[in-house]
Amino acid sequence: MSWKFWKTENNNDRSLDQRSAKLPKPKDLPERVGMYLVTQLNLDPDWVWSLKGVARPTTEKHNFEIRVFDPKEAVTSDLIIRDFHSLDDYPEVVLFEGSYNKNTGWIDIKRNINKAA
Repeated sequence: MSWKFWKTENNNDRSLDQRSAKLPKPKDLPERVGMYLVTQLNLDPDWVWSLKGVARPTTEKHNFEIRVFDPKEAVTSDLIIRDFHSLDDYPEVVLFEGSYNKNTGWIDIKRNINKAA
């Protein structure tokens, strides 16, 4: 019997499903992303700050992919959005999609042509 419970196995070979389970939940928009939508795309600030976003890290340090959605529309559509991949099956809910860097302020957000006002 092996009672070495204090030693852990090497978990570097985790599957993609296990890694995606640790993605962040929907949150308020990052400040830089919200400011970009208001200043560069000239959208209504009250509407922009009511939106939520789900992000996932990329391979580059401090870079994130983000999807922006309206939580009110998700509730009326009976959708449960847990993380970034929850919106894979519902692209019609995504208003904006793109990438941003937390440190440099670089933002590349594209408007979903079918949805965004």
